[in-house]
Amino acid sequence: MKKSRSSVLVTGALGFVGLNVVYRLASVGWRVIALTRRAPDETTLSFLGNYRSQVNWVKGDVTDREGMQDLVQSQGVTHILHAAAVTATPDEEYSDPAKVFDVNATGTLNLLEAGRSSDVKRLVFVSSSGIYGAAPPIPLKKEEVSLDITNIYTIAKQASEHLCRRYGELTGMSVAVGRLGSAYGPMERTTGSRLGLSRIHQAAHAALNGKEITVFGASTSRDYCYVTDVAEAFASLLEVEVLNHNVYNVGGNQAETLKTALEAISEAVPTFKWQESDEPEGADITLEASKARAGMDLQRLKADTGWYPHFDLYRGVLAYINWLQEAHHDNS
Repeated sequence: MKKSRSSVLVTGALGFVGLNVVYRLASVGWRVIALTRRAPDETTLSFLGNYRSQVNWVKGDVTDREGMQDLVQSQGVTHILHAAAVTATPDEEYSDPAKVFDVNATGTLNLLEAGRSSDVKRLVFVSSSGIYGAAPPIPLKKEEVSLDITNIYTIAKQASEHLCRRYGELTGMSVAVGRLGSAYGPMERTTGSRLGLSRIHQAAHAALNGKEITVFGASTSRDYCYVTDVAEAFASLLEVEVLNHNVYNVGGNQAETLKTALEAISEAVPTFKWQESDEPEGADITLEASKARAGMDLQRLKADTGWYPHFDLYRGVLAYINWLQEAHHDNS
């Protein structure tokens, strides 16, 4: 369905997930206001291709409450996809915890306020499956299970979820939360807000560069999801007329071991060589047991939007490898 008369603000628009959502929305006719802290580079514009004319790039910061209100009002924003985040490493969390919280929680508050003051129809917030904490692959996590908050990032994400729910109750604005699993795929790269890259990204680049790697934690499982599917899921949450819930899981519907992902890469790149390490020290890729995640139940999202992932892990990895080869994997 074309959305040429609707304007959507996407925060974190140069981020991995945000940019893929920008592409998806622009491709079906949304007028996209893409909020970033810096101008898009040529790689970004090339990724958008023929849809770049649908995107209006605006510099700004989600921690600037007045600036967000002015932006939403002046641009006639009808919908908001809030993807701006700082995915902090432990060192970053220690060195600047206030920044981690301000961007991830106060930024959400500011967008909710902007939405309320301008009669925005719907705000969709990109949360994280990290708030479920470490868990075995099964049973699948349902949205209503208790949460395991372990760091400032997940504290801020949970606070944001509560803010989204309460603002919806207070204002009548349609607000939805998507808890995102372990995304991988095109345009994942280091940014000022994202220093840690996915294990699939690291391994795929090693494979294409002919580098043999060692891996610690190959038996650890996570719910991997291809970013094209992720973008479609969040677009569906923006576009569907009626949402019956506040929180939705967005993932691959099952947990897979890192070993399975590496085997998928080996199938796509037969020359790829890797071996398991018994110790994290010195390993090229590590995935500790504390980072294990259960698969996420997707029935709620499927029932309300009709969305279900198109790519399983093997198809997603193959598509990603093909994309990297076409792009000369220079976006690391």
